[in-house]
Amino acid sequence: MRLLDFAKHFPSDIKMHICVTSENLSLLPDFMQLNANIQVVPVSKGYLELNKAWTIFKYARANRISIINSFGLKELLLSVALKAFSRWKLKTVHHSVDMLHHYGSLQKKLLRFLLKSNKAILCNSEHSMKLMKSFSVSDDKIAVIKNGIDTNNLRRSLYTNQDLEMKHGLRNNEFVLGTIANFRTVKNYPFLINAFRILLQKYANLRLICVGGGYLLDEIKEVSRSYGLEKKLIFTGYSKDVAKYLSLMNIFVLCSLQEGLPNVLLQAMSMEIPVIASDVGGCPEIIDNMRNGILYPSNNLDKFIEAVEMLIEDGKFASILAANARRTVEKNFSLDRMIQDYSKFYRELAFNSGRR
Repeated sequence: MRLLDFAKHFPSDIKMHICVTSENLSLLPDFMQLNANIQVVPVSKGYLELNKAWTIFKYARANRISIINSFGLKELLLSVALKAFSRWKLKTVHHSVDMLHHYGSLQKKLLRFLLKSNKAILCNSEHSMKLMKSFSVSDDKIAVIKNGIDTNNLRRSLYTNQDLEMKHGLRNNEFVLGTIANFRTVKNYPFLINAFRILLQKYANLRLICVGGGYLLDEIKEVSRSYGLEKKLIFTGYSKDVAKYLSLMNIFVLCSLQEGLPNVLLQAMSMEIPVIASDVGGCPEIIDNMRNGILYPSNNLDKFIEAVEMLIEDGKFASILAANARRTVEKNFSLDRMIQDYSKFYRELAFNSGRR
């Protein structure tokens, strides 16, 4: 999804080619709508499927690709191999967009080795930049372009939620907490479900909406059933239209153990929802604690519950946070700003005659 977001806002005057190497092609229809040449070459393990690597190399050579962007370790390996065997000027850019929590020690060693061959490393947060520096990446190779979102289309007044309220049985007197995150270990759903269980003992009118899919969804549903929370929790599954669900929420929470620079946090803030997030990754680069949202120490149940109670009890303070959140996103995380930063980065890279 991050690659799709990136591609949508690529500078329009620079010709773009996209090689889809994922075996999961669920987003292919979205890619096909882009103003780009699309090649589909599903690769399971880049270091074993030499025939597919050769197919990608021939395409790059035929089209005289000048810059290759990689978004994961597999793609990074392929891009470095293409650069090594190319006889034309080819520059490689690796995008660091997560915290590498799923990387093992061998993968991290390989990453450290491969990054040496890249012309530039593009990070979406200061936290990600620090992580890349820990892999011995020099300062002159790193650039930071923070995420940007379309604040014009992420405005609460644009959305009516009557149909969704009816679908999920929400009543006017209910107070809705919500989160949007895939069901993976790093998103810390057991923590959220347990906190919600405790909050219900004091606030019987609470509901919790969890938007997302993932391999732990069924397990988390079972946890909620074991607490007897079936009628209080709403599991929507994966949804492309997150703004509609955000419009149902009185408070947005993000309980992750690790994060990059989460777009969903920006989306919630753009929708003028008071937000509570764990103090990890790039979240502190978005949230100024107690001014435009609340940060709590990751995995600290007492502090998280305290933050939720504060916003439930003090509606005026919650409204102030929400208004400040919207202003923060408009000023620092707009789509226009991100596009300008990308345009500047690629023009400088394309016309820089430095080393390959």
